[in-house]
Amino acid sequence: MNLYQQRIARLQQAMREVGLSAAVFAPTDNMRYLTGWAEPGHERLIALFVPAQGDPAFVLTSLNVEQARHNPAGIADVRAWYDATGWQETVRQLLAERGIEGVIAVDDEMQSVHLLGLQQISPQARYTAAGDLMASLRQVKTEEELDTLARSAAVTDAVYAECLPLLREGMTERELQEGVALAYKKRGTAPAFAIVCFGPNSALPHHHTGDARLKRGDIVILDIGCVVDGYYSDITRTLAFGEPEAEATRVYEIVYQAHRAAFDAVRPGQTCEAVDRAARAVIEAAGYGPQFIHRTGHGIGLSGHEPPSIVEGNATPLQKTMCFSVEPGIYLPGRFGIRIENIVTVTEAGARYLNADPPATLPVVG
Repeated sequence: MNLYQQRIARLQQAMREVGLSAAVFAPTDNMRYLTGWAEPGHERLIALFVPAQGDPAFVLTSLNVEQARHNPAGIADVRAWYDATGWQETVRQLLAERGIEGVIAVDDEMQSVHLLGLQQISPQARYTAAGDLMASLRQVKTEEELDTLARSAAVTDAVYAECLPLLREGMTERELQEGVALAYKKRGTAPAFAIVCFGPNSALPHHHTGDARLKRGDIVILDIGCVVDGYYSDITRTLAFGEPEAEATRVYEIVYQAHRAAFDAVRPGQTCEAVDRAARAVIEAAGYGPQFIHRTGHGIGLSGHEPPSIVEGNATPLQKTMCFSVEPGIYLPGRFGIRIENIVTVTEAGARYLNADPPATLPVVG
Protein backbone atom coordinates (compact mmCIF):
# COMPACT_ATOMS: atom_id res chain seq x y z
CA MET A 1 0.00 0.00 0.00
CA ASN A 2 1.16 3.51 -0.70
CA LEU A 3 0.60 6.41 1.72
CA TYR A 4 -2.84 7.29 0.37
CA GLN A 5 -4.06 3.72 0.32
CA GLN A 6 -2.97 3.39 3.95
CA ARG A 7 -4.95 6.51 4.83
CA ILE A 8 -8.06 5.16 3.11
CA ALA A 9 -7.66 1.85 4.94
CA ARG A 10 -7.39 3.68 8.27
CA LEU A 11 -10.50 5.68 7.40
CA GLN A 12 -12.45 2.53 6.55
CA GLN A 13 -11.39 0.88 9.80
CA ALA A 14 -12.52 3.97 11.73
CA MET A 15 -15.84 3.98 9.87
CA ARG A 16 -16.50 0.36 10.73
CA GLU A 17 -15.73 1.03 14.37
CA VAL A 18 -18.43 3.72 14.60
CA GLY A 19 -20.98 1.99 12.35
CA LEU A 20 -20.78 4.14 9.24
CA SER A 21 -21.79 2.70 5.88
CA ALA A 22 -19.75 5.15 3.79
CA ALA A 23 -18.16 8.58 3.67
CA VAL A 24 -18.50 11.11 0.85
CA PHE A 25 -15.92 13.83 0.26
CA ALA A 26 -16.05 17.00 -1.78
CA PRO A 27 -12.92 18.33 -3.56
CA THR A 28 -11.45 19.64 -0.31
CA ASP A 29 -8.29 19.09 1.68
CA ASN A 30 -9.93 15.89 2.96
CA MET A 31 -10.03 14.51 -0.58
CA ARG A 32 -6.43 15.62 -1.11
CA TYR A 33 -5.39 13.95 2.15
CA LEU A 34 -6.97 10.64 1.16
CA THR A 35 -6.09 10.49 -2.54
CA GLY A 36 -3.39 13.06 -3.28
CA TRP A 37 -5.73 14.72 -5.77
CA ALA A 38 -8.55 17.25 -5.73
CA GLU A 39 -9.86 19.66 -8.32
CA PRO A 40 -12.22 22.52 -7.45
CA GLY A 41 -15.65 21.46 -8.63
CA HIS A 42 -17.52 24.79 -8.35
CA GLU A 43 -21.17 24.03 -9.17
CA ARG A 44 -20.31 20.67 -10.76
CA LEU A 45 -20.20 17.68 -8.42
CA ILE A 46 -16.80 16.12 -7.79
CA ALA A 47 -17.04 13.51 -5.05
CA LEU A 48 -15.08 10.66 -3.53
CA PHE A 49 -17.20 7.82 -2.18
CA VAL A 50 -15.47 5.60 0.37
CA PRO A 51 -17.53 2.61 1.53
CA ALA A 52 -16.74 1.05 4.89
CA GLN A 53 -15.99 -2.15 2.96
CA GLY A 54 -14.68 -2.34 -0.59
CA ASP A 55 -13.02 -0.03 -3.06
CA PRO A 56 -13.56 3.74 -3.15
CA ALA A 57 -14.83 5.49 -6.26
CA PHE A 58 -14.77 8.94 -7.81
CA VAL A 59 -17.92 10.44 -9.31
CA LEU A 60 -17.11 13.59 -11.21
CA THR A 61 -17.79 15.80 -14.17
CA SER A 62 -16.49 14.56 -17.50
CA LEU A 63 -14.22 17.62 -17.56
CA ASN A 64 -11.94 16.10 -14.92
CA VAL A 65 -12.02 12.37 -15.61
CA GLU A 66 -8.53 12.15 -17.09
CA GLN A 67 -6.94 14.01 -14.18
CA ALA A 68 -8.76 11.83 -11.66
CA ARG A 69 -7.60 8.62 -13.32
CA HIS A 70 -4.03 9.55 -12.41
CA ASN A 71 -4.80 9.99 -8.71
CA PRO A 72 -1.86 8.94 -6.48
CA ALA A 73 -4.10 6.64 -4.43
CA GLY A 74 -4.57 4.42 -7.48
CA ILE A 75 -8.37 4.53 -7.32
CA ALA A 76 -9.47 2.81 -10.51
CA ASP A 77 -13.23 3.30 -10.25
CA VAL A 78 -13.66 6.74 -11.84
CA ARG A 79 -17.20 7.47 -13.02
CA ALA A 80 -18.00 10.42 -15.27
CA TRP A 81 -21.24 12.32 -15.47
CA TYR A 82 -22.21 14.78 -18.19
CA ASP A 83 -23.78 18.20 -18.14
CA ALA A 84 -26.70 17.07 -20.28
CA THR A 85 -27.72 14.28 -17.89
CA GLY A 86 -26.46 15.37 -14.46
CA TRP A 87 -24.81 13.32 -11.74
CA GLN A 88 -27.77 11.92 -9.83
CA GLU A 89 -28.21 8.67 -11.80
CA THR A 90 -24.48 7.91 -11.67
CA VAL A 91 -24.51 8.27 -7.89
CA ARG A 92 -27.71 6.23 -7.56
CA GLN A 93 -26.12 3.35 -9.46
CA LEU A 94 -22.96 3.49 -7.34
CA LEU A 95 -24.90 3.44 -4.06
CA ALA A 96 -26.95 0.48 -5.27
CA GLU A 97 -23.93 -1.48 -6.50
CA ARG A 98 -22.04 -0.99 -3.22
CA GLY A 99 -25.04 -1.51 -0.99
CA ILE A 100 -24.46 1.85 0.67
CA GLU A 101 -27.24 2.59 3.14
CA GLY A 102 -27.49 3.29 6.83
CA VAL A 103 -25.32 6.16 8.07
CA ILE A 104 -23.24 8.18 5.60
CA ALA A 105 -20.61 10.68 6.73
CA VAL A 106 -20.47 13.80 4.56
CA ASP A 107 -17.58 16.20 4.07
CA ASP A 108 -18.13 19.31 6.21
CA GLU A 109 -17.34 21.50 3.19
CA MET A 110 -19.62 19.80 0.65
CA GLN A 111 -21.91 22.29 -1.09
CA SER A 112 -25.42 22.16 0.33
CA VAL A 113 -26.92 21.70 -3.14
CA HIS A 114 -24.94 18.47 -3.55
CA LEU A 115 -25.85 17.19 -0.09
CA LEU A 116 -29.53 17.93 -0.76
CA GLY A 117 -29.27 16.03 -4.03
CA LEU A 118 -27.68 13.08 -2.26
CA GLN A 119 -30.47 13.09 0.33
CA GLN A 120 -33.06 12.98 -2.45
CA ILE A 121 -31.34 10.00 -4.06
CA SER A 122 -31.06 8.06 -0.81
CA PRO A 123 -33.69 9.45 1.61
CA GLN A 124 -33.65 6.33 3.76
CA ALA A 125 -30.00 6.91 4.78
CA ARG A 126 -28.93 8.99 7.76
CA TYR A 127 -26.32 11.68 7.25
CA THR A 128 -23.67 12.95 9.63
CA ALA A 129 -20.74 15.33 9.40
CA ALA A 130 -17.37 13.75 8.64
CA GLY A 131 -15.37 16.42 10.48
CA ASP A 132 -14.64 14.53 13.70
CA LEU A 133 -13.87 11.36 11.78
CA MET A 134 -11.30 13.09 9.58
CA ALA A 135 -9.87 15.05 12.49
CA SER A 136 -9.03 11.77 14.20
CA LEU A 137 -6.89 10.88 11.18
CA ARG A 138 -5.44 14.21 10.11
CA GLN A 139 -4.54 15.95 13.36
CA VAL A 140 -1.81 13.45 14.27
CA LYS A 141 1.00 14.11 11.82
CA THR A 142 3.58 11.72 10.38
CA GLU A 143 7.29 12.51 10.49
CA GLU A 144 7.12 13.37 6.78
CA GLU A 145 4.31 15.83 7.44
CA LEU A 146 6.24 17.38 10.32
CA ASP A 147 9.24 17.83 8.06
CA THR A 148 7.14 19.58 5.42
CA LEU A 149 5.49 21.81 8.00
CA ALA A 150 8.93 22.74 9.34
CA ARG A 151 10.15 23.63 5.85
CA SER A 152 7.07 25.77 5.28
CA ALA A 153 7.65 27.48 8.63
CA ALA A 154 11.29 28.16 7.77
CA VAL A 155 10.27 29.91 4.54
CA THR A 156 7.89 32.18 6.44
CA ASP A 157 10.49 32.94 9.12
CA ALA A 158 12.90 34.00 6.37
CA VAL A 159 10.30 36.15 4.64
CA TYR A 160 9.51 37.97 7.88
CA ALA A 161 13.18 38.70 8.51
CA GLU A 162 13.65 39.96 4.95
CA CYS A 163 10.70 42.33 5.17
CA LEU A 164 11.70 44.16 8.36
CA PRO A 165 14.20 46.43 6.56
CA LEU A 166 11.42 47.47 4.16
CA LEU A 167 9.63 49.46 6.87
CA ARG A 168 9.82 53.19 6.25
CA GLU A 169 7.83 56.16 7.40
CA GLY A 170 4.91 56.97 5.09
CA MET A 171 4.71 53.60 3.36
CA THR A 172 1.29 51.98 3.11
CA GLU A 173 0.21 48.63 4.47
CA ARG A 174 -0.36 47.47 0.92
CA GLU A 175 3.21 48.36 -0.06
CA LEU A 176 4.58 46.17 2.73
CA GLN A 177 2.19 43.42 1.71
CA GLU A 178 3.63 43.59 -1.79
CA GLY A 179 7.12 43.24 -0.29
CA VAL A 180 5.97 40.12 1.55
CA ALA A 181 4.62 38.65 -1.69
CA LEU A 182 7.88 39.36 -3.50
CA ALA A 183 9.93 37.73 -0.73
CA TYR A 184 7.79 34.59 -0.98
CA LYS A 185 8.08 34.58 -4.77
CA LYS A 186 11.88 34.61 -4.49
CA ARG A 187 11.56 31.41 -2.47
CA GLY A 188 9.37 29.66 -5.00
CA THR A 189 6.00 30.13 -3.38
CA ALA A 190 3.38 32.80 -2.69
CA PRO A 191 1.65 34.11 0.42
CA ALA A 192 -1.38 32.07 1.39
CA PHE A 193 -2.31 35.20 3.32
CA ALA A 194 -0.51 38.37 4.38
CA ILE A 195 -2.28 40.60 6.88
CA VAL A 196 -0.43 43.88 7.43
CA CYS A 197 -1.69 46.24 10.13
CA PHE A 198 -0.32 49.70 11.02
CA GLY A 199 -1.19 51.68 14.13
CA PRO A 200 -4.85 51.41 15.28
CA ASN A 201 -5.47 48.75 12.61
CA SER A 202 -3.35 46.36 14.69
CA ALA A 203 -6.34 46.16 17.07
CA LEU A 204 -8.32 44.43 14.30
CA PRO A 205 -7.31 40.74 14.22
CA HIS A 206 -8.75 40.25 10.72
CA HIS A 207 -7.95 43.68 9.34
CA HIS A 208 -8.15 44.08 5.57
CA THR A 209 -4.77 45.43 4.51
CA GLY A 210 -5.20 48.84 2.90
CA ASP A 211 -3.71 52.29 2.42
CA ALA A 212 -2.97 53.29 6.02
CA ARG A 213 0.45 54.95 6.18
CA LEU A 214 3.15 54.05 8.68
CA LYS A 215 3.89 56.65 11.35
CA ARG A 216 6.52 56.76 14.07
CA GLY A 217 5.29 55.11 17.24
CA ASP A 218 2.92 52.79 15.33
CA ILE A 219 2.50 49.21 16.38
CA VAL A 220 2.86 46.93 13.35
CA ILE A 221 1.38 43.44 13.07
CA LEU A 222 2.39 41.01 10.34
CA ASP A 223 0.32 37.82 10.11
CA ILE A 224 1.76 35.83 7.20
CA GLY A 225 1.99 32.30 5.87
CA CYS A 226 2.50 30.22 2.76
CA VAL A 227 2.07 26.70 1.39
CA VAL A 228 5.05 24.44 0.75
CA ASP A 229 4.36 21.04 -0.84
CA GLY A 230 0.74 21.35 0.24
CA TYR A 231 1.37 22.29 3.89
CA TYR A 232 0.75 25.66 5.51
CA SER A 233 2.83 27.95 7.69
CA ASP A 234 1.43 30.75 9.84
CA ILE A 235 3.10 33.27 12.14
CA THR A 236 2.18 36.60 13.65
CA ARG A 237 4.83 39.08 14.70
CA THR A 238 4.25 42.39 16.46
CA LEU A 239 6.77 45.22 16.49
CA ALA A 240 6.98 48.96 16.93
CA PHE A 241 8.11 51.43 14.30
CA GLY A 242 9.97 53.95 16.39
CA GLU A 243 9.43 54.34 20.13
CA PRO A 244 5.92 53.12 21.11
CA GLU A 245 3.72 54.25 23.97
CA ALA A 246 4.61 52.69 27.30
CA GLU A 247 1.44 50.59 27.53
CA ALA A 248 2.21 48.85 24.26
CA THR A 249 5.54 47.70 25.65
CA ARG A 250 3.83 46.39 28.79
CA VAL A 251 1.03 44.67 26.87
CA TYR A 252 3.56 42.94 24.65
CA GLU A 253 5.27 41.48 27.72
CA ILE A 254 1.91 40.23 29.02
CA VAL A 255 1.06 38.59 25.71
CA TYR A 256 4.50 36.99 25.55
CA GLN A 257 4.01 35.59 29.07
CA ALA A 258 0.62 34.22 28.00
CA HIS A 259 2.18 32.70 24.90
CA ARG A 260 4.85 30.99 26.99
CA ALA A 261 2.30 29.81 29.55
CA ALA A 262 0.35 28.10 26.79
CA PHE A 263 3.56 26.68 25.32
CA ASP A 264 4.56 25.28 28.72
CA ALA A 265 1.10 23.72 29.19
CA VAL A 266 1.44 21.59 26.05
CA ARG A 267 2.11 17.91 26.65
CA PRO A 268 0.56 14.59 25.61
CA GLY A 269 -2.69 13.98 27.47
CA GLN A 270 -3.25 17.66 28.26
CA THR A 271 -6.56 18.97 26.91
CA CYS A 272 -6.86 21.63 24.27
CA GLU A 273 -8.94 23.80 26.57
CA ALA A 274 -6.30 23.61 29.31
CA VAL A 275 -3.78 25.19 26.94
CA ASP A 276 -6.27 27.96 26.18
CA ARG A 277 -6.86 28.49 29.89
CA ALA A 278 -3.13 28.78 30.57
CA ALA A 279 -2.80 31.69 28.15
CA ARG A 280 -6.06 33.31 29.21
CA ALA A 281 -5.21 33.18 32.92
CA VAL A 282 -2.13 35.34 32.38
CA ILE A 283 -4.04 37.95 30.41
CA GLU A 284 -6.97 37.99 32.83
CA ALA A 285 -4.64 38.40 35.82
CA ALA A 286 -3.13 41.44 34.12
CA GLY A 287 -6.59 43.00 33.72
CA TYR A 288 -6.96 42.57 29.96
CA GLY A 289 -9.25 39.53 29.89
CA PRO A 290 -12.04 41.17 27.83
CA GLN A 291 -9.47 42.26 25.25
CA PHE A 292 -8.46 38.65 24.44
CA ILE A 293 -11.28 38.03 21.97
CA HIS A 294 -10.39 34.77 20.19
CA ARG A 295 -9.21 31.22 20.84
CA THR A 296 -5.58 30.56 21.67
CA GLY A 297 -4.88 28.48 18.57
CA HIS A 298 -5.90 26.34 15.63
CA GLY A 299 -4.55 23.20 14.04
CA ILE A 300 -2.54 23.42 10.85
CA GLY A 301 -1.47 21.05 8.08
CA LEU A 302 -2.96 20.62 4.61
CA SER A 303 -5.43 23.31 5.71
CA GLY A 304 -4.49 26.62 7.23
CA HIS A 305 -7.10 26.07 9.94
CA GLU A 306 -7.97 22.51 10.94
CA PRO A 307 -8.39 20.52 14.18
CA PRO A 308 -7.46 20.68 16.95
CA SER A 309 -8.95 23.97 18.10
CA ILE A 310 -7.22 25.33 21.20
CA VAL A 311 -10.29 26.77 22.84
CA GLU A 312 -12.43 26.55 25.97
CA GLY A 313 -14.87 23.65 25.67
CA ASN A 314 -12.57 21.42 23.63
CA ALA A 315 -11.62 18.58 25.95
CA THR A 316 -9.73 16.69 23.21
CA PRO A 317 -6.49 15.37 24.71
CA LEU A 318 -3.31 16.34 22.93
CA GLN A 319 -1.33 13.61 21.20
CA LYS A 320 2.25 13.50 20.03
CA THR A 321 2.85 15.16 16.62
CA MET A 322 -0.30 17.25 16.72
CA CYS A 323 0.50 20.70 15.30
CA PHE A 324 -1.27 23.96 16.10
CA SER A 325 -0.78 27.67 16.58
CA VAL A 326 -0.29 29.38 19.93
CA GLU A 327 -1.44 32.96 19.41
CA PRO A 328 -2.81 34.90 22.36
CA GLY A 329 -3.54 38.56 21.78
CA ILE A 330 -4.74 41.76 23.42
CA TYR A 331 -6.63 44.36 21.36
CA LEU A 332 -7.36 47.94 22.41
CA PRO A 333 -9.71 49.38 19.75
CA GLY A 334 -8.60 52.68 18.27
CA ARG A 335 -5.13 52.33 19.77
CA PHE A 336 -3.19 49.13 19.09
CA GLY A 337 -3.20 45.35 19.28
CA ILE A 338 -0.55 42.81 20.21
CA ARG A 339 -0.50 39.18 19.01
CA ILE A 340 2.31 36.62 19.10
CA GLU A 341 1.83 33.45 17.05
CA ASN A 342 4.05 30.44 16.50
CA ILE A 343 3.28 26.93 15.33
CA VAL A 344 4.11 24.19 17.81
CA THR A 345 4.10 20.42 17.67
CA VAL A 346 3.50 18.11 20.62
CA THR A 347 6.40 15.92 21.72
CA GLU A 348 6.85 13.52 24.60
CA ALA A 349 8.71 16.29 26.45
CA GLY A 350 6.14 19.02 25.68
CA ALA A 351 5.83 21.66 22.96
CA ARG A 352 8.41 22.30 20.28
CA TYR A 353 8.39 25.32 17.98
CA LEU A 354 8.36 24.79 14.24
CA ASN A 355 9.22 28.47 13.87
CA ALA A 356 12.03 30.59 15.25
CA ASP A 357 11.45 31.73 18.83
CA PRO A 358 9.39 34.93 19.03
CA PRO A 359 11.05 37.94 20.70
CA ALA A 360 10.51 38.17 24.45
CA THR A 361 10.24 41.98 24.34
CA LEU A 362 8.63 44.31 21.84
CA PRO A 363 11.03 44.79 18.90
CA VAL A 364 11.56 48.40 17.88
CA VAL A 365 12.68 49.16 14.32
CA GLY A 366 13.13 52.35 12.36
